[in-house]
Amino acid sequence: MQVLIIEDEYAAARSLQRLLSEVRPQAQVLDQLESVVDAVAWLAANPAPELIFMDIHLADGSSFEIFRRTTVTSPVIFVTAFDEHALEAFRANGIDYLLKPLTRADLQRSLDKFDALRQSPPPGVAPPAPAGPPVPDFAQLLRSVQQQLNGGAAAYKSSWLIPHKTKLIPVATADVAYFAIRHGLVFLTTLTGQEYQMEHPLDELESQVDPRLFFRANRQVLFARPSLVALEPYFNGRMQLYLRPESREEVIVSKPKVTELKNWVAGG
Repeated sequence: MQVLIIEDEYAAARSLQRLLSEVRPQAQVLDQLESVVDAVAWLAANPAPELIFMDIHLADGSSFEIFRRTTVTSPVIFVTAFDEHALEAFRANGIDYLLKPLTRADLQRSLDKFDALRQSPPPGVAPPAPAGPPVPDFAQLLRSVQQQLNGGAAAYKSSWLIPHKTKLIPVATADVAYFAIRHGLVFLTTLTGQEYQMEHPLDELESQVDPRLFFRANRQVLFARPSLVALEPYFNGRMQLYLRPESREEVIVSKPKVTELKNWVAGG
């Protein structure tokens, strides 16, 4: 079994390798990486490993950023310092987690689950088509963890303090029209037309706002209910949205998401 370890804590990486050698002596650790940048580069240059162990907090940011920057086709077991209650939100996405400090029993359980997932079908049964690991809804995943860590209560942002030129500008959530990605950067546009560059990725911003008040139209746009002016049928069952202030680009909702959008608009 070929394994890649993405972990920025030397002691934690050594502990994982030691436990892995005890539980799976035949396992081969291909590399141990410490950052998002290194992981993205390694995955682009090498064949996919059979399994990845991945810390959530890396030297240069969240490991979720790896999934945004490249395609991860290997099963992933995350390593995290979140408490047990928070882990339940992650496990609901069908991906396993190890809680620090690592124990042999926990590692054995995760590897047993990995073995079961890749087990061959019975004789005479055609194997299923190859498929990558489940792709988690990162915004929902982060939102669930934040809620768990807040004692079960939803915790949504009421405002942002945004660096702008030489100042810090406070922007209330109620004043936000939409967040949009342009040229690889995330911008906040207010209902009055002011525009500010954000330091956080769109998935993280989505996890910070109330889903009853904000809707993720597509990979580029997250808009607030007050900004929605009209909906218009688009080609192939899709829907075009008209926002205020007017968006620089067309805002198109995919066909599978149109029903969800209509229910959200109707308050369902």
